Amino acid sequence: MQEQRKIAVLGAGFMGCAIATLYARYGYDVALHDINAAMLDSYRVRALPIAESLTDAGHGVDDILANVRAEAPLDAAVDGAFLVHETVQEVLSIKQALFARIDALCPPATIFATNTSSYLLSDICKDVEHRERVLGIHYVTPAHIVQAVELISADFTPPSLIDWGRDFLKTIDHIGIACLERPGFLVNRIQFAMQQEIYRIMDEGLTSREDVDAAVRLSLGPRLALWGPLLTEDLVASKKTAVAVSDYLHAQTGDPNFASRAVLHRLVEQGKLGAITGKGWYEFEADHATVTSRRDGQLKELLEWLRHRDPVGTIGLAAPAA
Repeated sequence: MQEQRKIAVLGAGFMGCAIATLYARYGYDVALHDINAAMLDSYRVRALPIAESLTDAGHGVDDILANVRAEAPLDAAVDGAFLVHETVQEVLSIKQALFARIDALCPPATIFATNTSSYLLSDICKDVEHRERVLGIHYVTPAHIVQAVELISADFTPPSLIDWGRDFLKTIDHIGIACLERPGFLVNRIQFAMQQEIYRIMDEGLTSREDVDAAVRLSLGPRLALWGPLLTEDLVASKKTAVAVSDYLHAQTGDPNFASRAVLHRLVEQGKLGAITGKGWYEFEADHATVTSRRDGQLKELLEWLRHRDPVGTIGLAAPAA
């Protein structure tokens, strides 16, 4: 992979700007294409703060931006690229037409990626002959900062392409998270499940916006940031408790989304209740007391970090109306 240096980024908007600059920071030669000349002309101004956040002793802003060149003709942009990454607006017909064009322009060995956050690869590639070279590489905003990147595959995606995607993302200090094409993929499916419940809470007038954010920021958020949702469950609750709470919420609300799932019942039947039994979603080598002590130490350290920095107070919120 290191011998292949050219990447074409198709779409110079919000995400394309960040992704192109990220690739440039790690030494790739980036051809940035857009049908809107104004987007190409304004790239450098929009990319400056992104490049500034990526600088270090060996990579100055000018060094990074020098690796990106504007290419208005599509054929010139994709010529010689080992990766063509589509980042155009989220309109299915536009993506379909673009993929059909680049499929005709590029040799079969060229890898195609889409940054779609919603459309299935199967739909985007309906007019693509060589669909086996298409992969979803979906960055989470801000793309140059958030390390986790969704690697989305369809039934026509060979496993070797997922492996390639993981290796490629390592070269830019990001981490590939593989998932099958399904509505919402992985990140948005999790995110929107939480957001929809929060919207319902606000509709019900259950609490204030500040208390919703504080509840997540100071309880759920730090635990999820440290360990993710499944390891967090192993560390803080028995699977029997998870089943009981789920079923009680289901009985109270009638909402099928709260009903306990088969995968949770299987863990209970196998005695995999979490850190308390040494096995849950994960397996633990240390005893429960040691795991709990380490858990508490990590969480305390992160909460202290948050308390001393007051990120909410310094983000730039407007003062509440009198």
